[in-house]
Amino acid sequence: MANFAEKENIFIRILKYLFPWKDDKPTEIIRKIVFLAALITLIVSVTNLVLAQVNRVADNSLNEEIADAYHGTGTSKVEINTESREEIIKEHPEIQEQFIPLLEINDDVVGWITVGNKDFIDYPVLQADDNNYYLYRNFRKENSRSGSLFMDYRNEISPEKQSANLVIHGHNMQSGEYFGKLIYYFNYAVSQADHNDISFYKNNPTITFSTLYKTSTYKIFGGAIIKVNSSDADAFRYHDVLNFSSKAEFDEFCAGILDRSAFINPDVDLKYGDNLLTLSTCVLGSSYGDTDLRWVMFARETREGESETVDVSKAFANPSPLFYDLYYTVRGGKWEGRGWDESIIQGYKKDNP
Repeated sequence: MANFAEKENIFIRILKYLFPWKDDKPTEIIRKIVFLAALITLIVSVTNLVLAQVNRVADNSLNEEIADAYHGTGTSKVEINTESREEIIKEHPEIQEQFIPLLEINDDVVGWITVGNKDFIDYPVLQADDNNYYLYRNFRKENSRSGSLFMDYRNEISPEKQSANLVIHGHNMQSGEYFGKLIYYFNYAVSQADHNDISFYKNNPTITFSTLYKTSTYKIFGGAIIKVNSSDADAFRYHDVLNFSSKAEFDEFCAGILDRSAFINPDVDLKYGDNLLTLSTCVLGSSYGDTDLRWVMFARETREGESETVDVSKAFANPSPLFYDLYYTVRGGKWEGRGWDESIIQGYKKDNP
């Protein structure tokens, strides 16, 4: 009994040390509350880190499995039966062969995107009835903190028609998955030491995007940090522009991109009728004075008969990208005006004197 009482006393002493007790002085109660709050915060943080890592490992394994099926490496575990295959081909008679095993798993697949080499960005693109569904769901529609790359629900892709501006959203993962590496293109990011260095763009100037029906090379022509809150006058609502009703609308949209872009490449010109591709991801933290920001890449589809090669020797860092108002308030400076030749947009000077 004595031993039991001793253990009980030790237990009680621990409780008294950790939790407020009836005889505690006010300062001691405050100390214990602060300690408990810190302990709870630590436990929650560690738990979230563990769960995030478990989620990351599981999603990476799934993505590798899907990539093996798409690229036909011969190591894929995805199996498809003859009946399912025939149903998919019947529904999509013009489908590219590599998408058939993916559609067997998820019929929301609309494309596949590769930026740089396959170790950089190489993922399927999904599309739901809204832009929230795949924010936190993986390719198998399971809950996932990483979510998936997904196309704007308003975009249209069919064998006969395609929206003029395809917008793809994805998380900016600190570990680099999904669109976490897009920031490498931005020479003016706070993490970049040399703001004139656009070597990453020069080494990776194109995007390969395949829909169910065709594969295209897109030439990157701009990349910017953009404010998207529609209630602010300095916002640029790129994600709401999916088609163009006139040449003037197309020209002004492209001019707005080039004004804001971190880099300019006169070799990638633009003209009304071009198909555009937009990649959008969140800006982490508040280093840029606002939390309603996106890193956004813009590219245009290679035209029929045009070389897929980009002459990056002509590219240069934009000397004065156009930022949003709060950026200049927090970080100083001002917009010095356009640092690009308007002839990049074919007919822009003529139609917009």
